[in-house]
Amino acid sequence: MLKFFLLLLLFVVLIAVGSAVGVYSYLSPGEEAVKITSPSSVRTLSTGDIIGLQGKHGAHVWLGIPYAQPPVGDLRWKAPLRALPWEGRKEMLGYGVQCPQLPVIANIDVDRAYVGVEDCLRLNVWAPTYHKDGVPTADEALPVMFWIHGGGNTVGSGGSDLVQIYDGSMMAAGQQVIVVSVNYRLGPMGWFFHDALRDTSDTQEDASGNYGTLDLISALGWVQENIAAFGGNPANVTIYGESAGGYNVLSLMASPLAKGLFHRAIVQSGGLNIFTREQAQVPWKSQGDNKVMTSQEMTANWLVRSGRAPGKSSAMVMQSELEAEELSSWMRNLSLQDIFEIFDASFAGMIDMPLLIGDGHVLPEMSTIEIFSDPTLYANVPVILGTNRDEVALFMAFLPEYVDSVNGFPTTIKNPTAYSRDVKYGSQFWRVRGVDEIAQAISQDQPESVFSYRFDADDWRNLGFVDFQKLFGAAHAFELFFVFGYFPDPMKILFPDSTFDDVSLLSKSMMSYWAQFARTGNPGFGANGQERQWLPWMMGAPGNFIVLDTELDGGIRMEREVLTKDGLRAGFLAEDFGSQDEKCQGYRSVFRDSVFSPAEYESLGCQ
Repeated sequence: MLKFFLLLLLFVVLIAVGSAVGVYSYLSPGEEAVKITSPSSVRTLSTGDIIGLQGKHGAHVWLGIPYAQPPVGDLRWKAPLRALPWEGRKEMLGYGVQCPQLPVIANIDVDRAYVGVEDCLRLNVWAPTYHKDGVPTADEALPVMFWIHGGGNTVGSGGSDLVQIYDGSMMAAGQQVIVVSVNYRLGPMGWFFHDALRDTSDTQEDASGNYGTLDLISALGWVQENIAAFGGNPANVTIYGESAGGYNVLSLMASPLAKGLFHRAIVQSGGLNIFTREQAQVPWKSQGDNKVMTSQEMTANWLVRSGRAPGKSSAMVMQSELEAEELSSWMRNLSLQDIFEIFDASFAGMIDMPLLIGDGHVLPEMSTIEIFSDPTLYANVPVILGTNRDEVALFMAFLPEYVDSVNGFPTTIKNPTAYSRDVKYGSQFWRVRGVDEIAQAISQDQPESVFSYRFDADDWRNLGFVDFQKLFGAAHAFELFFVFGYFPDPMKILFPDSTFDDVSLLSKSMMSYWAQFARTGNPGFGANGQERQWLPWMMGAPGNFIVLDTELDGGIRMEREVLTKDGLRAGFLAEDFGSQDEKCQGYRSVFRDSVFSPAEYESLGCQ
């Protein structure tokens, strides 16, 4: 029984990063449902005819539609090209394979360094059930919701047959919208800025290094061209995403190439960090003196492992001496095994590397606040920005300095006071970067169309050996279950029977708000007109946000608060700490990346 609950815990965490196939197979064994085409789902696209299937909840679904040519061979590390047309009718009955990435569980998922294939640029569509000749058109066409998955921009996918966290059928059928999810290139295949590629590129897009971003722009172009065939309105497209997907939403708002392709945006637990071209290429170290996998660092490793260079230093020199054509051709011919075997995953397969590169064409080489303080530099569309109350608990629960574990699975919090304090401040810093600073900037130009939320639902069961509520609370990515209405049977064990009705009601309310925002640009009273009114962030004074919680813990309500980095820093440093080690450990956990001050850290007596 203990093994079962530990696997269940792993299942929940891996769902949060978009990959729990193996665990789900163990927890919910059985034959996969037979997929049968639905005659009424025939649609004609710009590339040819397709047929889908009858999905759940009264929705049609089309899975694995190619929106671009496979980025293989000479097309690796280049902007995507339009999908080629086909003859006859294609059956779209299965999700596309995920793009190449590290396995989420090293040495368990696979016996090679990676999973996925390069021929991965596929998308999925869910729509209410209509016959081909009866889809809504003109003023009756439905809002489109374009979902971008999370996973640190290095793992994840737009969906899989076994773990259907991003199944859009309930949202599509229940809220009368069209839902699209998408695969895009990840990690070193998606963001890779190197002089050899730049010097041999024919276009600014090819030279940009932002191939994952360009994939998303290409998929949005596909939506503009084809979504009317499903009953969607190409003039009313909402992009939304969680974690890295939220970062990608903001990057699309900042990209001049994406303007006009979408009309609203929802950022769930996001933010934006654009790396300079130098940071993307030249080796440097992050907090903790860890080497960041820049393009030159990766290439040096590849040269050494291939035997072309005797060591890292000589490999660095070799990159500058080789002709750009020779080096770029050699890199494009590397196998995926060669590419991925150099990496050590930091958390659930994620890679510490520069992502989202300020190349000056696809993305500006500017800070987040510089971009969103000038409405000429971004797509000034209505936007929702939100975080979860206990964001960083998902990551801190796996840190041995905070939590004891059994076979790598967290069980007992060592110091509950320190854990809850550091989770609070770490999560609030996330909110400053991902919500308040951006909302403040955008609201100067469009005060009535910026909205904010905080997700607080934490109605988890205490299993005895692990208290889910204290360990995770309202952790990173846990709102996904509510946004998509996805609560698989194994997961329901984690909710006390007395609370699941409240959990289900909150999920329905959140889907109603999301759909109403997609329809009008204002979540207001929800699509059903019966929810508590969601007011703009700048209504009366800045800092308005809606708390999304179950009735057991106060329900959905409006609150007001503006957090700042300086205020949080002062609050943390004024806390009472049980020991010097506790203070230093807390500082390292809370003040990460750009807010970490080595001088201040040393002034506290920390080393």
